[in-house]
Amino acid sequence: MDEKHRLSGFKALLASHKTNSYHLADTDGDYRLWRDLSAEGRLESITRDAAYYGVPFEQFAQAVRESVDNAAIEETALRLAMRSGRKLHDLDQLFPDDGRTEPPPPLVERVRELLDAESSEHDNEAVLTAEEQSALRKEIAADTEVGKREDAHWYGKDAFQKILNEKSKAPAPEKGKDRGIER
Repeated sequence: MDEKHRLSGFKALLASHKTNSYHLADTDGDYRLWRDLSAEGRLESITRDAAYYGVPFEQFAQAVRESVDNAAIEETALRLAMRSGRKLHDLDQLFPDDGRTEPPPPLVERVRELLDAESSEHDNEAVLTAEEQSALRKEIAADTEVGKREDAHWYGKDAFQKILNEKSKAPAPEKGKDRGIER
């Protein structure tokens, strides 16, 4: 997408937020209309949208100035910067110590290294051809069919046994009392 379309998409999304026709996540986890969002919530939403659309800083700053009270911008920006720093630090702590003596590379590069390492491990796994996958599906289907027949036999045998058990629980024959007939 070219810069013109990215910028128009960003502006359209911001205008959509300002219509107050849907709820957005605020920094405290609640969902509110744009007019009810805190300054932090508005700034965070604009920041997320600007990052998504890849807009230049000037357009981002202009959108913030138009949407957030000037007195709240500095404090809000500092709060968001602090929260972002904490999140990055927490993410950084998840990585194992790799024994480097120099400062670690940026977090994005460390994640990319980790994903590339995982990807190369999976590249060495055997990949089934279409014929092998088809044969495997047929084998699974055959096993399932055999299982169904065995289950059907078991269920039939169990049902038949229940019928026999019910008949064996009939009362023992007694002499007929109504006409003196022995049974």
